[in-house]
Amino acid sequence: MSRLKTIFVCCLGIIFLTSCSENIEEGKNQTQILIEYALYDFPLPNDSKIQMENTVILGSGSAWTGRILLLTKSKPAELLKYFTENAKSSEWNLTSSSISEQIFLVFNKEDRIATVKISKPTKGIFSSGQTKIEIVINHPNAVQNNSESVNN
Repeated sequence: MSRLKTIFVCCLGIIFLTSCSENIEEGKNQTQILIEYALYDFPLPNDSKIQMENTVILGSGSAWTGRILLLTKSKPAELLKYFTENAKSSEWNLTSSSISEQIFLVFNKEDRIATVKISKPTKGIFSSGQTKIEIVINHPNAVQNNSESVNN
């Protein structure tokens, strides 16, 4: 009887782990689809890798916002040049920039705004030595001021 319980528990564990891995893979696929929808015409460096676990897209229709994290071997200065040149050719307009320890670029196109933050690679034993790119993209109406909820 004890052996039967052990086999039963092992089978349940395998079923549970299999279903979890399928859900994780399905979530990654859905996130990839959303990224392609949100950033379909925004230039991304060819050598960059999307960090799915740090990527979030919220909302739907014209009221959505999202954050995508990329890692690349390119240097921050190369990325500054890449984004300014390729965004322009994709009809994104550079509206603001700040260059210091980090690079911040703000682009707009039609009814969307994209903020790009480029961080220097960190050096250390556990760091990848890659440049981090965070892109936040949204529609201007994604965050709406609802004065009725404030007054209640």
